[in-house]
Amino acid sequence: MNFVLLWLNTLSIFSITLLPAVADSTSRCKPWEIDTKPRVFVLTDICNEPDDAQSLVRLLAHADQYDIKGLVATTSYWLNYTTAPDEIEKIVRSYGKVLDNLQEHGHGQFPTEDYLLSVIRSGAQSYGLAAVDTLDAGDELSSGAKLLVDTIDSSTEPLFIQAWGGVNTLAQALRHVQLTRPNPQLRDFLEKIRVYAISDQDNAGIWVRHEFPQIRYIASIHAWNAYGMAAWTGISGEEFYGFDKGGPDSDLVSKDWVKTNIQVGPFGEAYPDIMFIMEGDSPALLFTMQNGLNAPEHPEWGGWGGRYAPVGHGGRHFADTADHVVGRNGQTYISNHATIWRWRKAYQNEFAARMQWTLYGSVDARTSHPPVLVINGSCGSRPLEVEVEAGSSVMLDATESYDPDSGKSTALNFSWWMYAEVTATQWQVRWEVPELVLHVVSGGSKVFVDIPVADKSCKGLAALHMANDAKAACQVYHVILEAVGPGSPQITRYRRVLLKVRLPADMGEPGRSALAHEEL
Repeated sequence: MNFVLLWLNTLSIFSITLLPAVADSTSRCKPWEIDTKPRVFVLTDICNEPDDAQSLVRLLAHADQYDIKGLVATTSYWLNYTTAPDEIEKIVRSYGKVLDNLQEHGHGQFPTEDYLLSVIRSGAQSYGLAAVDTLDAGDELSSGAKLLVDTIDSSTEPLFIQAWGGVNTLAQALRHVQLTRPNPQLRDFLEKIRVYAISDQDNAGIWVRHEFPQIRYIASIHAWNAYGMAAWTGISGEEFYGFDKGGPDSDLVSKDWVKTNIQVGPFGEAYPDIMFIMEGDSPALLFTMQNGLNAPEHPEWGGWGGRYAPVGHGGRHFADTADHVVGRNGQTYISNHATIWRWRKAYQNEFAARMQWTLYGSVDARTSHPPVLVINGSCGSRPLEVEVEAGSSVMLDATESYDPDSGKSTALNFSWWMYAEVTATQWQVRWEVPELVLHVVSGGSKVFVDIPVADKSCKGLAALHMANDAKAACQVYHVILEAVGPGSPQITRYRRVLLKVRLPADMGEPGRSALAHEEL
């Protein structure tokens, strides 16, 4: 329901869109109320180096956020003919030692130890496309590839495959389906697959993208083994790879920080020491976490796992983009790495808080929990979409949000900001995307957003590259609500609001002729 207010002052009359708010506290959103858990499937060259084991500990500490369908040990360029499912099992058994405490904090949403043990498999013990060659020669599917095929077949929902190492298991599974099913069934199978690869770590990844271009596939583009150029190294790699120095807070990924905050208790013992960089594979799992910011079906929107856009117009291969981020030293950095390290304080604090969950019960004062964010009565973690007229103002009300430990909204530290890069279609963001004016009131829990007039929000550079579609000619602005809880470590949650601009009714619909006078 929309209401229109006339706001009178000496200068002008503003149109303000108000959205309905929650009526009373009895309908308060629940702390565990998230949207559908993403179905995830992990391919890991664990034992290649310590970072895979580190990322697995992080994944399991956040396992209430996911529907984990497979944990498959694979090979890679760095581990050619060996897989180590037994190492996955060791970490899962360590997780089992602290599961009771985790369930207290997670309202019973964590998977059981027995279930996780049941989805551990090995992929083909061969390098890259050799797994496809052996299948063509008559060998059976590896147990990991069979589980992958069965998992994709078992649901109409997408499966998010996290490729921490090589993708020979994925390639083998795809080849099997290609050989055994007619094209319509193959097409239906492929449409359910989402891949986030920590770069290409064998020769199978490029084959998969070439042979099956329908698959939505995130992978950084760079020379072989030139990982310092990939966005995912923004998780912790600025000192090792020498990028963006002074921007990210390197203390938060240091050996001392990890020892103090992560390597604690029986589960923390499973987290190995850092060798090269900390948790190079973790962006793949952070990408799908239900924190209110991430939108796994929209890599171009950005989140804890980075921000990615199609390599070709309409293509399904997504690669690195760049964000403009003010670093720790006050300077602005424009880089692909910044699309990940900008969130470092939040993702590290959350991990540290969850490791405290493994030590203490849910009522212990030494633990903290995620804020519950509500905008205009909307619970959950999905983006809130609001249609707004160009030149109007919209009110976003988060006063029903609260800290679950104290039950108070006033305990939260709110901030509202515009994620401008998401709207842009080219490098010079401010040439194309006007800056929104945000009027924050009520101690930060409420904001009035001034929408740019039609000449700015409906006739920008982006519109020149769009089809003759009136709705497409106006921009969509992303406003982020970020709320930090009062506990220690502090946990951050977000809500993303999509402000979908339309022309005022008295202006009609812009066609191609309305844009013809614009010049680049």
